[in-house]
Amino acid sequence: MNKVSFGIAGAGAALLVIAAPAVASAAEINCPASQVRREITTPLPGGWWNTPIVNSLTNTAVVNIGGTPALQCQYGPAGSIQRNAPPAMACTARPGGFSCHPMGPPPPPPIPPTFSTGPVDLPQTYLVDFDNGAVTSGGGADLWFQAATPALMFLTPRNGARMAVGDRSNRGYAGCAAESFSTARVPLLAVPVGSYVCMKTSAGRISQFRVNGLTPGYPKTLQLGYTTWGH
Repeated sequence: MNKVSFGIAGAGAALLVIAAPAVASAAEINCPASQVRREITTPLPGGWWNTPIVNSLTNTAVVNIGGTPALQCQYGPAGSIQRNAPPAMACTARPGGFSCHPMGPPPPPPIPPTFSTGPVDLPQTYLVDFDNGAVTSGGGADLWFQAATPALMFLTPRNGARMAVGDRSNRGYAGCAAESFSTARVPLLAVPVGSYVCMKTSAGRISQFRVNGLTPGYPKTLQLGYTTWGH
């Protein structure tokens, strides 16, 4: 089988790469040759010869090779040469080379519109449905204000809803969507007034409520403010 070799035939051609510091900066990468030479290097018997092909740079392109972006310099019939694009850089082809820029972080997911919001007064032993703000003693709700004893009370997810107390800060939709949810109940003492708690409702919506107050005496009423986002 004949072997084919490529040679660089451009005078003064160079590969210019602006080295990336700890924080990547823009880079201009030029094709390393204005011309390339292709020829057969396999030894031939007497009387046979090879005519090398020499071509100038005709085009540049960013191509996908094995799932990785590559910078390709094309030389017509003489073939092409390529290299991987710098990591974490987005490159575009230009005459004679490529312009590469750091890729920014992906945009945050869009925030769905508010599906339901408002204040809720939740008496002990009752449940609240955060999909519509309804307080109920029946099924279909998301959170139960459970009173095991007059001194021992819990917030308990119900009907497939899940809860994430987290750091009790105001995380909004994006923060709550990234939380790890659980069906485990939480002691009321773990969520004092001013705490924000994330929920995933029984309908699968992301929700957040704030503990605004707790009435004195007994039985108690938990005063909440909530927002549930649609999907």
